[in-house]
Amino acid sequence: MLRLFIPLFLFLILRSFASQKNSVSNVSNQNHCCNCRDGRDGRDGQNGKDGRDGRDGINAGNGMKGQKGERGSPGKNAGGVIKFSDTAEKCTASIAGTVSYSTSQKSLQLCDGSYWLPVLAVRKGYKADRPGRHCLDVLNSGQSHGSGLYWIDPNGGSTKDSFQAFCEMETERGGWTLVATKVSPGFDCIKSAFSTVAAATKNRDAGSHIHPSMGNWKEVMFRFADVHTIRLIYNRKAGAPNNYKEEFDKFLMGKSMELDKNVNGFYKYSPADNIRNPSVGFATISSLNFYSRHGISEDHSGTDKWLDMWSGADGSNNYIYSDNSRARGTKCIAGYCYLNKPIWVMVR
Repeated sequence: MLRLFIPLFLFLILRSFASQKNSVSNVSNQNHCCNCRDGRDGRDGQNGKDGRDGRDGINAGNGMKGQKGERGSPGKNAGGVIKFSDTAEKCTASIAGTVSYSTSQKSLQLCDGSYWLPVLAVRKGYKADRPGRHCLDVLNSGQSHGSGLYWIDPNGGSTKDSFQAFCEMETERGGWTLVATKVSPGFDCIKSAFSTVAAATKNRDAGSHIHPSMGNWKEVMFRFADVHTIRLIYNRKAGAPNNYKEEFDKFLMGKSMELDKNVNGFYKYSPADNIRNPSVGFATISSLNFYSRHGISEDHSGTDKWLDMWSGADGSNNYIYSDNSRARGTKCIAGYCYLNKPIWVMVR
């Protein structure tokens, strides 16, 4: 009897221990799943299938705001042209190098970090509606690009009558406006009628006189188109005032004349070596002929070392150099005569 009871007792104890172990395992699994709060719990598979994965939780917070980006490049229109707009923004170091367009000044402006500096978009003399009064005016404005064509309007006011003129910006500080050009030996380039075309004509005969609105001119230059040849310059204020100078001035401004006078106020200038002759003061051309029908020339029996722009060659031969006998007496400056080089008469 006792031998049957002992095995039965051991069976009951083992069964109770197994039941407690399963209970602890279930509690452990329940505690572990309680931490799955970010996603849905996976469900046990049924019929041998795996349970579905839980979803990620939703982050309730937002990211930090990024820093302000740099200013973008100016936009382009469909044609590829960059368009700048006006701005009321103050120029500071943070926008240094920025370019805008000032509608009031009609020019581009560059921010240097402290100030909006004008960047000239339309320089004086570059367009018909923004001319200079003359070439010296363009030069003095600081907007010269060297010798070449510029728009000028000597009488000011409306720009509708502005015209192009060739400006020489090198000789003796520059600022010379072309008046007339002599190419043919028999051509008289100082005319009684003004021509705007002559102001821009450098390589063929073009006659005119100093524009009537440039009455305050100071000097007239006679030179060949070649950049190395000597120039002859006349200063209207040089020496004591006298009727002879005044008559010559009027001739250069278109008044009909036939005079033969001693005229003071000339000097020669060599651009090759920057030498002035005379070195100080001015010289007088004895018996200077200025005839509306023939041109300008020192006396035919004179030195031949000053100016000969007559309608015909003379019989003298005191010239320093002549490339052709046909040029003597008719296309000579400071004793040098060239048949095929244009002579320019210029004023400033």
